[in-house]
Order: sequence, then structure tokens, then C-alpha cells
Amino acid sequence: MPKLSTDTVTLLDGDIRLTRRSRSRAWQAAFKAGDRLIRISTRCRHLDDAKKRARDQYLEYQLRLKNNLPIVSKRFVDVAATCILDMESQLARGAGKSTFKEYIAILKRFFIPYFGSRHINKITFSDLQKFSQWRNDKMKRDPSTTTVNYHNGAISRVFAEAEAQGYINRSQIPLLINKGKESQRRPDFTREEYRRMVEYLTIWVKAGKKGKACDMRHLLRDYILILANTGIRHGTESMNLCWKHVNMFEDKGQMFLELSVSGKTGRRDIICRAGTERFFQRIQTRCRDICQMTFEELLQSKIDKSVFRLPDGTRTTNLSQTFQIFMKHSGLLTCPRTGLNRTLYSFRHMYATFALLNDELDIHTLAIQMGTSIQMIEQHYSHLTPRLKKEVLTGKRYDFNPVEYREEITKSGLKLDRAALNSAVTDDDGIDNAVPADADGDTASDTVPPVNSEPAANKSKSLAEMAFDLFDEGKLGEDGLIAALGADKSGFELSEPLLQRALKAVGEGRLNEAALMRLMGHQIV
Repeated sequence: MPKLSTDTVTLLDGDIRLTRRSRSRAWQAAFKAGDRLIRISTRCRHLDDAKKRARDQYLEYQLRLKNNLPIVSKRFVDVAATCILDMESQLARGAGKSTFKEYIAILKRFFIPYFGSRHINKITFSDLQKFSQWRNDKMKRDPSTTTVNYHNGAISRVFAEAEAQGYINRSQIPLLINKGKESQRRPDFTREEYRRMVEYLTIWVKAGKKGKACDMRHLLRDYILILANTGIRHGTESMNLCWKHVNMFEDKGQMFLELSVSGKTGRRDIICRAGTERFFQRIQTRCRDICQMTFEELLQSKIDKSVFRLPDGTRTTNLSQTFQIFMKHSGLLTCPRTGLNRTLYSFRHMYATFALLNDELDIHTLAIQMGTSIQMIEQHYSHLTPRLKKEVLTGKRYDFNPVEYREEITKSGLKLDRAALNSAVTDDDGIDNAVPADADGDTASDTVPPVNSEPAANKSKSLAEMAFDLFDEGKLGEDGLIAALGADKSGFELSEPLLQRALKAVGEGRLNEAALMRLMGHQIV
């Protein structure tokens, strides 16, 4: 039997040992609870007090063992840190879910600051209720049900880790509830709003200054048009898209453009609307490292490079900010039906709306294409019911096999013009103004205030007239007007009405003589 030091005292026939280290005045207690050795500090300097404290702790641990309660618990911050490391490791290996990024951010921003050093087995339902109020105050709003679901998912992983490690029993995990507010209808575009947005987008791009700012405008234009014609999610799905994920396939003599995207629901293959390949081609022509290939050669090479990048090869994270600037200039930032500002995500909702209204896709087919559930489609697009056949939202739902699915999408105008695939694409190509899946007919809900309070007749104006309107309003400078009109390009000719407007601007001192000469340069003999 080992000889105990003079600073060691035993209790309860040796079940408890009290020791005092040379550098500490407090007595330490050690005992076994089942197969686990427990070491604690009694925090007592006097031996009699330390003995009482050690006995109490020993009996408490034996009671836990008898009642099948965790012997050892951990602080919330420690368990959460373990969860975060595990999720980061899975993401680094490419095995983690995309929601892990959200969970990590939520744990760091909300749960760890609030629960921090509290033992995880001491967190109760009442504590979670108090946390909800604290979170609402921190966010300065009531979160939606979707947001609360993400938060519940994040803390559930922490409780699951604690249970797996024996820090908490299942019976001790508090009930998670969701009292978030119902999701609002999301801001989107009507057919007419989309047309006006695209028309102004062309002018805005041409009016950009040279350099990175101009490159950003060109990239944003094609990015918007691809989002609107595919329904992919802005963010993870779009920004992780590489050229190796873009594919063409032939089925029954028809060519289709297919994207393999990875996002919140995992990887899936989607079919692009006809004409979308031209926007990809336009991006290709601006990228110096791949512009020498034909489009088919590019896709066949399976290059592992990002699609959405600037001509110098750099990836940008500022497309959302550039989009907000553009939308403010266009006067279309706020959706009149929801009162909310439009975002790049609005094009996904527009895609779904047009697919239901015009293509009359059944919900199952649309859910496959968009990587979402039937329930989410019904939840977010039930406001379309008056304009849909009742079968669209509540009728038959067909489970297509891959062959049937491709036959179905063929009807929706998704096949490509193979002859045009490798033809040159320029910024002057008339490929922007086609509205994807135009909705048949208009309703009173489609009526919106004209852009910048201009007359409704604007929808029939030419791009040149719109450019002059912006110049007259002071929203476009001389260089921007000349660029938007394409005055420096060969073959340009200013019409008589626009020439009169230019001369009037000179007379009012808004246009200088040099700019007028540039506008008239191709008319001077």
C-alpha cells in the first residue's frame, strides 16, 4: 500500500483524499465516482471545513451516479468550441453542410456571448426564453421563423455534443420552440419592372468609367441575367460556380446548358433557360486567360476556375453593394408590393414566379430545379393562386425520373441554339432584353409607379431617349451620355429629335461644344 505524504488526509475509509499543494493554501479533494476519478478544490483553508466540503461533494457525485445523471459537466463555451472545431473541420474536408457556416456564426455572435461560462447541464427552458428576448434586443427586431430555425439548429448541435460526451442527459435538454414571426412576401420583379431594369442596366454599364468600376458593372449585368434565368441562389451556389460545373448535353437532338451547383441543400444539377449561354460567353470574352477558346472548348476543358470573376482573374465579394448602387440609380430599389428593398436574391423569386405563371410547371418540377421543398414553394408563392390554375399549387405532383424530367423542361424553352454557341459575343448583342418566362397577361397588382416618376410611356422609349432623359435630369454626365449612346463607335448617327435636344442642352449650358462635336462627329462632312 503506497505511503501517504504528511499533507494527505483520508476520509470514509480512504474513499476521499484531501491534499494541500505547496503553493496553495486550499485543500484539494480526490475521489472516484464510478470509474471516473474526480478532483476538486474545496476552497477551504481549514482542515475541518475542507473535510465537510469534501464529504458533501462526494455524496453529491454518488447521488448523480445513482440517478444516472452526468458525473461531469462542461461550460457552454467549451462544448460550443468543440462543435465549432468539428464543423470547421468537416467544411475544410468538403464534407460539411453549407448550414455549418451559419451555425458557426450564430454560436459566436449569440449563444457563446450569452451562455458563456454557464454549465451546459444547468441551462433551462426559462434561460432560453430569456435568451430569446436578449437576442431580439440585440437584433433590434423580431427574427423570422426561418432565422429562429437556424438558431435552434445551432444550439441543438451543442446539446447533442454534450450528450455524446456525457456532460448532459437527454432528459436535461430543454425544449426548443419557434415563436419567430411569419415570413413576409419576398421582394421580386414584375415583367414590366424587369424590362425597365434591364434597359437601364445596359445604359448604366456603358456609362461606367474605365478600370475596375467598369469591370464590376459588366460582371454585375451578366450575373443578374444568369440569376434571373437559372433561379440559383445568390451567394454560396453562385459564387462557388466554376467553369468545370458548366456543362452542355444533347437529348433527342436538342442541346441544353446544365449547371452543377452546391448550396444549402447539397449539390444538384439544374437546366438554364435558352439564351443563358450567351451571358456565360460574354463573361468568357472578358477573361484574358480563357477568351482564346471557343465556348465548347472551354466547357470540355473542365477548368477549375470561378465563373464570376473580373478580367484580371480576381473574385469579388462586392456584387451586392454594386447592385444596391445600381438599383438606387434605376429607381427600382424598393418593391412596391412588399415595401422591402430588392436584393440579388429577388431574381430567384422572380424566376419561380414566372415559371409558375407562364410555364405552368408543377411544384415538384420547380422544387427539383430550385433545390427546395414543395412546402417552401407553397409557402412563399401561395399569393399567386388567383393567377394560377388550381392544379399548380394543389393538384397533381409527378415524381419525374431523369428522362421524364428532361422531357418536361424541353417544353419550357430551355433548349439551346447550337449554331450560336461558338459565335462571337459582343456587348452590343441584343440578348439582354428578353424577359425570362414572360408571364401571360397583367393584373392590377402589376401596376407600379414609373421609374423616377417618369410617364408610363417610358416603356416604349429607345435606349438613346432614356439616356438623354437621364442627362436632362442631371443623373448622367457628358461622358456617360456619349458612352451610353455609343457616339464614338463607327456608324453612329444622331437622330434629328435627339440632335435638337443636344443643341438645346448646349444653349442651356448643360452640354459643352466639345461634347456636341463628339455627338455629331459622324455627321460632319
